Amino acid sequence: MKSFVAAAAILLSGFALLSEAHISFRYPCPRRGSYSECPQGDWSLIDYDIRSPAGNHGTVNSPICKWPSSFPGVRPVFKAGQTINATMDIGAYHKGGSCQWALSYDNGTNWVVFQDKLLTCMGDASNGITYSLPFTIPANAPSGSAIVNLFWNNNEGNRELYSSCADVVIQGTNGGSISGVEPLIANYGPNTPFIQELVLAGGNYGQSYFAARKPITVTVPKQSPAKRRLRSRMDSN
Repeated sequence: MKSFVAAAAILLSGFALLSEAHISFRYPCPRRGSYSECPQGDWSLIDYDIRSPAGNHGTVNSPICKWPSSFPGVRPVFKAGQTINATMDIGAYHKGGSCQWALSYDNGTNWVVFQDKLLTCMGDASNGITYSLPFTIPANAPSGSAIVNLFWNNNEGNRELYSSCADVVIQGTNGGSISGVEPLIANYGPNTPFIQELVLAGGNYGQSYFAARKPITVTVPKQSPAKRRLRSRMDSN
């Protein structure tokens, strides 16, 4: 009897986790994602709660990218100027929200926002579906290993921040810089800006915070042909 009760408790806790899961990249593969689009790795390390928020206004649940690295394997190669049809795994769409797409070339230390869709991002989605969400790599993006991240603040429900990090390879200029703004990190612990639910915001969904994002320029050093070949082999292993 005790074993039955324990098994039931574990099952219910699993349902609780699923009920709290909301949104994630499916393609490009998020770090430690369980999707078929992801490189296969150590199955004991797969994050089955990948759609959960990184935090809310009261609590930080995880680092921005949640995990320090992906499983080893082939990473998608995106060309500068290319439009990517990302696929989102949506558990609960929260009446949409505000999206910021950002690139990092230093494993998440610095982010450059290269595309926004505020207020209406995924607003026409529904719960329990996959959803196409295109983004365009900047035409002047330097070559190198990078992270593409989607920051998303939901319109409805708990005041949360979602962050979905995908490791990719950018083919662009050999060396150079990319400019934009730093992402707004809101509803991610009590020391971050607070964006209200849309129905309570009176038209103010955080515009002043988004408008005040700081400009940033990230420079990627030029690499020799030998280093580029080495990096290409490392990224494909």
